[in-house]
Amino acid sequence: MLRQTARLAVSEGAAEPTDGELCAALAAGQAFAAEAVYDRVEDAVDAVLLRLLGPGDSDRDDLTQVAIERVMTTIISGRFSQNCSLRSWASVITQHLAVDTIRARARERRLFDRSITKQPLDLVAAANPTPERAADNRRRIERLVGALANVNQRRAEAVILHDILGHDLAEMARLTQVSVSAAQSRLVRGRREVLDWIKTKEFDGHA
Repeated sequence: MLRQTARLAVSEGAAEPTDGELCAALAAGQAFAAEAVYDRVEDAVDAVLLRLLGPGDSDRDDLTQVAIERVMTTIISGRFSQNCSLRSWASVITQHLAVDTIRARARERRLFDRSITKQPLDLVAAANPTPERAADNRRRIERLVGALANVNQRRAEAVILHDILGHDLAEMARLTQVSVSAAQSRLVRGRREVLDWIKTKEFDGHA
């Protein structure tokens, strides 16, 4: 019945299909579904990559494609439980991909050599930047991204979801499929680990 509804939803003059209808249509292999899912989540995926990797990242277009392919794979395989919106789910998938990318770049020692034309994290934005302020912001960005690449991954993701992407604790819990108290614990411990890592690097003179 749901698959039949999905077919009807895209007929001429029909209402836009729901997330559930799109997922059912994609799982059924209907031709329209992949493009419809892509259109629904593309801007959400791009927003996460823009926030975490910055507008000057040369791999962003490729990562957008990878993230959306992963979203579709989870739908087709049944791993998307539909306890949140499709766009929210796509944001979580993309956040995981972005963190993995940051960690891989850090391991390859190429992270800080990449061009950053604008500030990729709202946490370090500043008004009326001077050259000195821009250089200071660049250092702060590098320290923060370096910390996120090196601390516990689940706790780093909690910091990203809450402090960078703006999800509240209830949304975090739903998106990561843990209790609210567990989400809060990850966030608190993640913030502490990020700050400790930054302080260590500042003390060592490496940041």
